[in-house]
Amino acid sequence: MSKFIITTCLLLFWAFYEMSGGADFEPLERKVVAKAPVTDLPEPPVVVAQAPRPAPIAALVAEVTTASYTPELVIIPAPEPVVEDVTLASAETTVVEDPLIIHQVAGEWVNMRDGPSTSFSVLDTLPRGTKAEILEVNGDGWAQIRLIDSGKTGWMAERLLSEG
Repeated sequence: MSKFIITTCLLLFWAFYEMSGGADFEPLERKVVAKAPVTDLPEPPVVVAQAPRPAPIAALVAEVTTASYTPELVIIPAPEPVVEDVTLASAETTVVEDPLIIHQVAGEWVNMRDGPSTSFSVLDTLPRGTKAEILEVNGDGWAQIRLIDSGKTGWMAERLLSEG
């Protein structure tokens, strides 16, 4: 194959040499045209003119009067607080907590990190189905979670959580 390439290159070189005239090649003469000499031009005349003087400005004098205004101070009394007598019917109180929305890890083994980025260190690797509560979701697609079983908190990609 290399013999074929070398032979082809030599054949092309020889063809270009012959087409350009071979040993009888004589380059065409160049004609160099000299630039026309620059003639000395006379300097443009300098015109000096005075600007017209502005007309004098007449000063207007206006009489200024000052008016005195004293606003009246109005005091509005604050309403008196209303105190109602409240008696509790029973001493029992019930606290109603918001129901937790439990999410599950949707990936096989998902890293829970120390912060909302892959540049933070891995705190734990969670298997699929691990239950967690979402505490916060930032705008970059990361959710701060708290694990239901252990109470650990960390960050993971929000797309890797599913409701359930």
